[in-house]
Formats: sequence, structure tokens, C-alpha cells
Amino acid sequence: MNYLQTRNKLDRQLIYWVIFLCFAYQYKAVACGFLGIICGIEFICYTMVHGISTNHWFETLIYAPLMWITVSQINEIVFFPKENDLFNQERNRRKRFGQFLCAIYLFGMGIHVTNTLELYSREHLGIFEGALYEQIFWLDEKFSHWIQIGAFFLLMTWFILNDRLDRVHGSYVAIFTGISHGVERGIRVIEGSSAVLALALTVLIFIATIYRWHMHNRDLKRSWADFFFRHGLTFSITTPLTIVIYNWTFNGFVQPSEMGIDAWKVFAFSLILFSVLFIFSIGMDKVFSVRVGKKVV
Repeated sequence: MNYLQTRNKLDRQLIYWVIFLCFAYQYKAVACGFLGIICGIEFICYTMVHGISTNHWFETLIYAPLMWITVSQINEIVFFPKENDLFNQERNRRKRFGQFLCAIYLFGMGIHVTNTLELYSREHLGIFEGALYEQIFWLDEKFSHWIQIGAFFLLMTWFILNDRLDRVHGSYVAIFTGISHGVERGIRVIEGSSAVLALALTVLIFIATIYRWHMHNRDLKRSWADFFFRHGLTFSITTPLTIVIYNWTFNGFVQPSEMGIDAWKVFAFSLILFSVLFIFSIGMDKVFSVRVGKKVV
């Protein structure tokens, strides 16, 4: 397999990895939310094994490693060397920093295992206060979320800044993943009580997207055809929109996990918001592409 064939294969794989990145966490909405709470099949997620629910066993042993593999593979593809430039030291340094962010992201998910201690203390021992409980709660609900969200948003910013220019495959997929990713992350940071932090970090992704336009010689037609420009722009717009509209719809940042059987409303909210934004974006894409094309001509 020659260089071009290898690169084309990796380009196709990038789409699959990004799609998986956007939807992997939805296992919890389906297995624990819909099947567990709404349908009453609670054993799937809520069976206790050594004081830890099957949900948290799966998250720690399966989901977290899969997410590390996913972001690591995206990092490999983004920093895939140019032909005849295999040993570019600057590229290798940037790739190593991406690997560092991947590791920090996994580290944050590892710290989140303290959630099992917090839940066991509160739900099975009736301990809601005290220095030890408060320390565990801070590690679980604050520190681990800060690390996960910070590392993830910085990692996405790093990918947008460093991916090769003119990655023109999967244009509609980029819009699809950007919007779905924005809706998913918007709700997820609310669940993690970190909406304000996410809003601040989304600005970095937006700045990286504008920088990517600049790197395309400020050619809007050329930029708009680029995968990570589309994904970054739709993601950086959708995430704050989701947070704001969610706050307005549910009268505050109510965590989906605290809604009980009413959590189906969050699923409906996500589906409706995604559908509206995706249809609107596809329509704008058609209009925008025509107008930009005429302008360039």
C-alpha cells in the first residue's frame, strides 16, 4: 500500500472515529436511562457488584479505554506525516502534546471512579457529610469533571489547529458530527455541573476554527469544504446554544440523572434540537455554498 492509499484509508477511518466519539456515551442514555429507568429493566445498569453498579464497572473498564483509543487514533491521523517528511521534529512535538492531552483525558475519567465511593457512601451507608465525604465529592463532582472537560476541549482545539488543510471528505458528516457532538457535550457538561467552564473552553474551539480559515488563505469556499472547519464551527456554535436553550427549557441546569422517569424529556429535547439544527444547517450549506461559489467566480 503506497502513501496515498494509506492516507485515504486513514481519512475514511477518521470519520468513523469522530462518529464514535460523538455517540459512544449514549450507551448510558439507552441502557441506563431508557431501558433502566423508563422501562424498569434496572439490572442492566444498577446491579451492584462489590458495591459498584454494573453501569460504573462498564464505564471504567470498557468505555474509558475505548475513549482513550478513539482520541489516540484521531491524534495519529491528524499528525500523519506528509510524504517525504516522516521525521519532522515540529510535527512530532505537536503529536506528543496531543498524546499528552489524550492521557490527561483518560486520567480525568480514571479519577471519576471516585463516583462509586460517593454513591456507595450516600445511598448505602447514609453518609452525606463530613470531611472524608466532602473530599470524595470534590474529587468526583468537581476535579474529575474539570480535568475531563478541560482536556477534551483542549484536545479538540489542538486537532482543529493542526489537522492538514483541505481535508474535504465527509462534508455532511462533519456537519452531522459537529451538531450532534455539540448537543451531546452541551447536555453532558450540565450533567457534570460544568456548563460555565465548557462555555469558556468552547471559545477556544471557535478561535481555532477561525485560525483554520486564516490558514486556508481566508478563502471561505476552501475553508467551508474542510472537514475540521465544518466540525469545529458547528460544534462551537451548537454547544453554547444547547446549554442556553436547555437552561431556558428546564428552568435551570437540572441534571438529567436527577430527573428520574422525566429524563425522557432530555432525550426528546436532544432529538428535537439536533433535528432542527441539522436541517437548518443543511439548508444554509446549500445556500452558502452557492453564494460563496458565485463570489469566488
